[in-house]
Amino acid sequence: MHGNGRQTRTMSPEPKRPNFRHVELAQKILDVAGERGMAPGERLAEQALASLCKVSRTPIRKALQILAERDMVTSDSEGGYLLAVDPAATARLEDITDGDGDSEIYAAILRDLAAGRIAENQTVAALQRRYNVSRQTVQNALMKLAEENLAERGAGQQWLLKHFAISGDAAAKSYEFRLATEPLALTLPDFKRDMPAMTALRQSMLILRGMNETNFDRKLFDRTDYDFHLLIARSCGNPFMAEALANHHRRRRASPPAGHVNAYRLMQSNLEHIQILEQIERGQMELAADLMRVHIQLSQSQRPRLAGRGVPPAFKLVVR
Repeated sequence: MHGNGRQTRTMSPEPKRPNFRHVELAQKILDVAGERGMAPGERLAEQALASLCKVSRTPIRKALQILAERDMVTSDSEGGYLLAVDPAATARLEDITDGDGDSEIYAAILRDLAAGRIAENQTVAALQRRYNVSRQTVQNALMKLAEENLAERGAGQQWLLKHFAISGDAAAKSYEFRLATEPLALTLPDFKRDMPAMTALRQSMLILRGMNETNFDRKLFDRTDYDFHLLIARSCGNPFMAEALANHHRRRRASPPAGHVNAYRLMQSNLEHIQILEQIERGQMELAADLMRVHIQLSQSQRPRLAGRGVPPAFKLVVR
């Protein structure tokens, strides 16, 4: 109680926002669970997750706490965590929480780079001055850009921002790269089919197939699209191609969208994914590669198609 008779009130601190790295790791845990066909109720072993995600157990615990706060995992009697959702049918977590300064600066750097307002060569200090934020905020944004292959460390204090990855013709060059590599990846002699991962992917694809243009879940599609192409990269059996394709799809997911794609094209794209996956499951890799080539070409055109007239003959196959 102060001398003026008024009582002071202790303000409770605002809840601390989760670190974007821990949110991304939480998503990676869900991705691993989905790829391995895990179902609700199965135990998430910290040490196994740490090995699979190539981190220590401490950040794994932080990531599991984030999932617990979102009711995606539950505590078990032994002090660990159990999966509480179907990872194949769960929309992606936000990579960075809304309103987070790291997210705002990350987006601002990409916008300014795409518009030519900043040069490719930057320092943390220069970006601090431009955006009037802390050094840690800039470093976090740059690290996220680096993880998505949109930036890399240079000599000394320099960072190189990769303008080519978000330039006006980046989408066209991306499709050129994918046409040259993804069909080939499917026909490599050491391609290994991961049946549990494909089963989990199929579940998400069938959920999307049951939706219409009004209720189509774009977030679930984005996650499934990324997981589908990443699975092909990881399965191809050639570590050099796997790394190149995985890096490309991470960059593609992180880059600003080139334009709006209507819901029907996304529904058609999902059908194409199902057909390619079905041929992989059957071991018909040459046919899968042909379908992949058509899929990429259709995605490149991005032309809206009318229901019942837009599916090319190559994709009018029986779906299980």
